[in-house]
Amino acid sequence: MAELVDTITLTLEKMDIQIELIEPKNWEHLKKIESVLSEAFTVQEKFKNAIKNTRPSINNTATKSKIARQTIYNNELLKKYIEFRISEYNDSDPIRKIEKHLERIAELENKVKFMSERDVGLEIMRRKITLLENNIKNVKKENKELHEKYNNLKNKNTKGNNNVNSNTSKVTVLPNLK
Repeated sequence: MAELVDTITLTLEKMDIQIELIEPKNWEHLKKIESVLSEAFTVQEKFKNAIKNTRPSINNTATKSKIARQTIYNNELLKKYIEFRISEYNDSDPIRKIEKHLERIAELENKVKFMSERDVGLEIMRRKITLLENNIKNVKKENKELHEKYNNLKNKNTKGNNNVNSNTSKVTVLPNLK
């Protein structure tokens, strides 16, 4: 009875329910409910252990069939037959099926994790590419403006040189002052 109350208490704590607020009538109901559920868990555990304990192997089959293990291991037909049947048993074993499913779930979760990381990486690269493309556009625009400015200055300079008379300009050579 104390074990029952302990199980109920632990379960209620996991559920974040304050034990002090539970009415005595509900405690009695909880005890009845927990006894039924505990029995179901016990039966489940017994079946699980029974399945584990009855898993076939060459040694178990030899012992239960009262055939010497040496005979089975020396006779390829007997050995292959037992191994084949064990394989069939393992394929239909619910515990093994669950284990296989859990392994597959873990594999798929791992794939999803890697795919998510890949997708995040791709999105970051896309954003960087967009930023770089915008920078390139800005640099091209600035380059175009500078070329236009350069060409304008060049044109002004050539127009200015055309107005200057080359005969009137003097070049003064300064002596080397070393």
